Amino acid sequence: MASKPSFPSILNLNVGGIVYTTTLRTITRDPNSLLGRMFSGTNEVACTCDSKGNYFIDRDGSLFRHILNFLRTWELCLPQPFDEFEQLSADADFYQVGDLIKALQTRREDRRRNPPPSDGPSVIFVTDEMTLNGLAVAGHGEAISEVFAGITDQWYFGLNRCISPLRISISKMDAFDLLYRHGFQLEGCNGGASNNRAVFHEYIFTRKNKL
Repeated sequence: MASKPSFPSILNLNVGGIVYTTTLRTITRDPNSLLGRMFSGTNEVACTCDSKGNYFIDRDGSLFRHILNFLRTWELCLPQPFDEFEQLSADADFYQVGDLIKALQTRREDRRRNPPPSDGPSVIFVTDEMTLNGLAVAGHGEAISEVFAGITDQWYFGLNRCISPLRISISKMDAFDLLYRHGFQLEGCNGGASNNRAVFHEYIFTRKNKL
């Protein structure tokens, strides 16, 4: 009968070529996870070592820091912007860290309801025509969907192209407030009359590159 393996209190893990040092207590914090079972001493999941004696896991080394930090703090803290959300979700499934999987699912739903701001310079034109109710907005489609989410039922997430004027039922002051809250600044305005002689004012809002 094979004896149960014993592990030191401090472990070195080689994950995809990057070596991490952590404690046995941290790595087994979720006993039902793959890591918890690997280092539980039950022989349920075999451990492999590299030539230097580090325990080896053939996964993405850079993303493992987020797995390890979650086990340390039990909180999901990701840098912003973070562009590897789907890959991290796949790794969470691989390591079978149940609470991390749930936290990522919650974050995914939050991202779906509140998409991240579009990158790069954005321009939105707001037109107030005196004879009509509401406003017309035009400009970068993704920025319009970001600023006026819940007001317009037409969505342009992921599109950097410009769109034609879209009418929204909102007051001018409320529209300006939303634009300011999303980092836009008023750059200029002009006015005149359209072909049917209706007086209008057009306001130009811009937002610079996000850092």
